[in-house]
Amino acid sequence: MTENKQISQRRFQWRYFVWFGLGAACFLISQPLLRLPLLGLWAQTGSYTLFSVVYPTAFFILLSFSAGLFEEGFRFLFKKFLLRPAQCSILQPVLFGLGHGTAEAVMVLLPLFLSGYSVGDLWLGIVERALAIVLHIALTILVWNGFQTGWRVRFLLAAIAVHGLVNSVVSLLVTGGLATVQAELVFGAMVLVMAVYAFHSRKLYIGGNRDEKTDSET
Repeated sequence: MTENKQISQRRFQWRYFVWFGLGAACFLISQPLLRLPLLGLWAQTGSYTLFSVVYPTAFFILLSFSAGLFEEGFRFLFKKFLLRPAQCSILQPVLFGLGHGTAEAVMVLLPLFLSGYSVGDLWLGIVERALAIVLHIALTILVWNGFQTGWRVRFLLAAIAVHGLVNSVVSLLVTGGLATVQAELVFGAMVLVMAVYAFHSRKLYIGGNRDEKTDSET
């Protein structure tokens, strides 16, 4: 009996690594492997330069919402096809979002550290990445909420909209001349709102107010 319990606990712990790893894979597929190469191809055309120069605001908004479309869209696909059943504990989107955000942080910060920058040089970037990880966790919970409630498309569209809005606001504030620290404070305030929403979403999940259901599939 004890041996069976230990085996069950090990399988449960491995599930955590799977969730985290799938989150990291989701970022790598949605951004470095798909969105960024597609943007690179577009950047080689005259329309890219013309659009960015003539309509800079619309250009930044388009880029921001494209990030939301790819990242939230692939979060949705990963949940739908790789992480079943639909109902789960809130730990699943938390670890998935943590993996997603950590993979992005490594991609952004590691080249800078390898180039010789110190933690002191990059402290603001580190704070920004930490906030971004929290945002990724909250956005993952937002997408997952659609699976908990049965309103999958509505919550997916909401996640795309929130992701695009946050990116747009920060990008436009920086390009508009606002100091980087002030822009990060605005970013932090938006992340805080999403974190509060994510915290209150726990009642939708197994272990919150929802009755426990089968959660043995990954």
